[in-house]
Amino acid sequence: MTEPSHAVFLSYASEDQEATQRICEALRSAGIEVWFDQSELRGGDAWDASIRRQIKECALFVPVISAHTDARPVGYFRREWHLALDRMMDYAEDQPFLLPVVIDDTVEATARVPDRFRERQWTYLKGGAATPEWVERTKRLLTERASPARRTAVAPAVPGRSRWPRALAALSGAALAALVATTLWKQRMGTMTAAPVAKVATAAAPARDRKTIAVLPFDNLSGRTEDAYLADGLQAEVLNTLARLRELSVISRTSTLEYRDKPLNVRDIGNRLGVGTILEGSIRRYGGKLRLAVQLVDSNSDRQLLAANYDRDVAHMLDLQSAVARQVADSLLATLSRSDRGELERVGTNNGDAYDLYLRAMAGYPLDHTDDDYDVRQPKRLLEQAVKLDPGYADAYAFLSMVNTTSYFHRRRPEDAVAARRAFERAFEIDPGLPEARLARGMYATIVALDPGQALDDLQAVVRSRPSSARAHLQLGLTLRRLGRMDEALGHFVRSWDLDPLHQGGSLRVQPLITLLGLRRWPEAIEQTETLLRRFPDEASYYLWRAKIQSFAQHDAEPMRAALRDHGNECDAKERAVTGFEVAIAEGRYLDAIRLQEIGWSYFPPVYRETYAGVLYHIAGDERRARDSLRAAERHARQDSGAREELAISQSVLGEHAAALATIDAARARTPESRDAINGPEISFVRSVVLLRAGRSEEAYAEVNRLLRVPFGNPLWKFGGLNCVALLVKDDTHFDELLHRPPRL
Repeated sequence: MTEPSHAVFLSYASEDQEATQRICEALRSAGIEVWFDQSELRGGDAWDASIRRQIKECALFVPVISAHTDARPVGYFRREWHLALDRMMDYAEDQPFLLPVVIDDTVEATARVPDRFRERQWTYLKGGAATPEWVERTKRLLTERASPARRTAVAPAVPGRSRWPRALAALSGAALAALVATTLWKQRMGTMTAAPVAKVATAAAPARDRKTIAVLPFDNLSGRTEDAYLADGLQAEVLNTLARLRELSVISRTSTLEYRDKPLNVRDIGNRLGVGTILEGSIRRYGGKLRLAVQLVDSNSDRQLLAANYDRDVAHMLDLQSAVARQVADSLLATLSRSDRGELERVGTNNGDAYDLYLRAMAGYPLDHTDDDYDVRQPKRLLEQAVKLDPGYADAYAFLSMVNTTSYFHRRRPEDAVAARRAFERAFEIDPGLPEARLARGMYATIVALDPGQALDDLQAVVRSRPSSARAHLQLGLTLRRLGRMDEALGHFVRSWDLDPLHQGGSLRVQPLITLLGLRRWPEAIEQTETLLRRFPDEASYYLWRAKIQSFAQHDAEPMRAALRDHGNECDAKERAVTGFEVAIAEGRYLDAIRLQEIGWSYFPPVYRETYAGVLYHIAGDERRARDSLRAAERHARQDSGAREELAISQSVLGEHAAALATIDAARARTPESRDAINGPEISFVRSVVLLRAGRSEEAYAEVNRLLRVPFGNPLWKFGGLNCVALLVKDDTHFDELLHRPPRL
């Protein structure tokens, strides 16, 4: 290669050479240097040395994934993949290098690939047909890598790989334009999320006093990649221990991971995170010895407040995080209460091997926003091993319960629910006063048991004892919000947002926006999109969101059209299609809307797509296609107990009014507004449409008038499917105020 630093390395199974050749030709025709091994016989020392050099020098690595790679558990391409992953250990998370490409129908969730591949955006190039958009994106990434300027914007999260349980799956990056519709669809089984109201949009970061602190990721100086878990686990443990001290306000780990392996400017970090002090650290392991070095820096003055080394035997480091926390508290002149001192003196286990496994699990635990299988299953295995080594390890049992609840959250497996309950019950048996056990039970009550009373009791207690727990504040806010106690929930959402200002999970970011939309506070909702754009400037989805809200408030589709013109190319095809769908609905182009729905809603289950396609065909006057889609939706809905709304809508449009009323009444009984302040009103709106179509107009209009005063009573804030339902009553003047001019709440 003449310019290896600008080259793209194509890694493929030999059976995929023809498709990979097409990718190579598309890149080369755009002037991109490509390393594509066609002629050399694979294997041998010379080949291995050549491959290592090429992967070390290439600018971008493209693994070509297919049914052939899935079918081959052993192959040279797998060696190439692992060499690329080794190189990625030296990169910051936002550094472009890995660009997975799929050339057939291989499913990302089940593909036999390294777990880190799923942390990057996958591109589907059927048969190796490289699209102009992908080639242009590759050129742009090469240009960015060649630029010496360090990127300071937050790296986009992994595009949503939404899996289908009816839980709130955390979508990110490329799926954010459709996130609200996805979120509420998945909430019907009870994993409801919520958000702060208007003042969150302009909520200030915490005052930058010294007792607000961020613990940055610790560096691994051991030279051994297998010690990375020690650095991550100890950072998490030190952070968690500091967060238990009532006088300190500690930023969540999810907001500090951005600074892993990056040049540090403590003043910039202090400004961005709203903290007065920064704790940095590094670990170095020598055989059976470990040294943890830390320094505490004032982010206002860049002055060092503490520098200390802690030397331990690896088998005897159980008090390490407490020693660090105690010295940090002393440096910040924090007053430790009796409870605080008890926290620092407490040791969860005396078994060094169990603690090591706990640290490994801590390092790998998902940070609220991922649905990556590895992030759930690996910590689960580690914690199960830890409690076998120490059956009295209450912290590990509490943690294990949360991991199982997270697994249930994404997969809806009954065995995960059973394991979650068993684990927190065991934690309580060992330590009845352990706040983490209450947090585990509170999460279980919210997500699995759907018991807001138990959740409220537990989470309020956790927030009192763990005031710096962003997760506890968020979960408590969700519970209060679900009960309709929005004003009480507000403070907890604001506090959670302050403690985790750079959280990478798409669903968490948009929760303030969801609530503002549900309360019909359009100006504040638009301002919230501005806040999101300031914090996450690389997320073009928020421009589309802002435009949708402006169009709704102004009764004019032009803001959406303008956003697509100005920012559509910065979004993926699904994002563009979702907004284009809204434009088509507004312009009465219903058949175009169906075509765009098929692109933008591809990750929704069939019952959702078929129902609303059927409604649109009906509105467009194509009754044959409408009936076909609605009958298909009925079949899907009968196999899915969470799709009662879709079943009722389908039955109503098909003229089966008695069945539609019975279905929607059953859904309302299952999810009453008194128990679910977001999904309950949506069901009531659908019921009003079903009543009107069944000839019971007086009841329908009474329901509409009541919903004018109910938060989330106007379902159009969600965009998406229920906009189709609204078309069924678009000419009825009694629905006009609710649908187009709902009062602010």
